Amino acid sequence: MLSQDLRRIMKENEKYAKMLEEYDRTGEFPLDKIRRSFTLKRMTVNRLKAASSKTGKSMSSIIDKVVDECVKE
Repeated sequence: MLSQDLRRIMKENEKYAKMLEEYDRTGEFPLDKIRRSFTLKRMTVNRLKAASSKTGKSMSSIIDKVVDECVKE
């Protein structure tokens, strides 16, 4: 029987366990960065640049976070 602490830790790290399962299945590491070309509205790019400057995070990091929050599998 699993303790409550162990269950909590497993639930908190479920995302990483799934990443490792995907790596085992496909042989591709899910955290590798891939360069792609997208077309965005100028207004969107300006907002992204402003958010990047304000937070000190890269634009790629902001996009990754937004996609993680908005796109459900």
